[in-house]
Amino acid sequence: MLAGLLLVAALGSPQAEAAGAMTPAAKSTAVAAAWRAESSNLIADCIDAKGSATLQLLAYPLSGQARSMKPKQARAVLKAYFKRLSVETLLDVTPKLSPANVRLFDYTYKTDGKNTRTTRLHIQLKQDKNRLWVLASVTESRKPRR
Repeated sequence: MLAGLLLVAALGSPQAEAAGAMTPAAKSTAVAAAWRAESSNLIADCIDAKGSATLQLLAYPLSGQARSMKPKQARAVLKAYFKRLSVETLLDVTPKLSPANVRLFDYTYKTDGKNTRTTRLHIQLKQDKNRLWVLASVTESRKPRR
């Protein structure tokens, strides 16, 4: 978890953002590392400060409903979300031919300290008005059968 936080701190630094140095791949890595670290603050910081992102998570507090929210609201919702579960793994399963701004993860977490659930997490980025990559949406869905 500490390694993930250090990576997010380095990739998500204001200097890198101001210089526009974040590629979609680097920004996706930063979002994934923040998710693994269960950091609602770091995830919310990836949303356009004057925009919003859509979150659709299967667990409480969204329970499958998609909601568009500003960073402050996303921070509060994600804090409540991570308080009820613990991230076990976040495995990148993005197909090689996917657009650079889209990442897919097999997401495993414990909901009450003992019951494990694996779902699919879809993270999508967009460019803001300054052409910097920001978080557009996070959608959790049932894991597809193989």
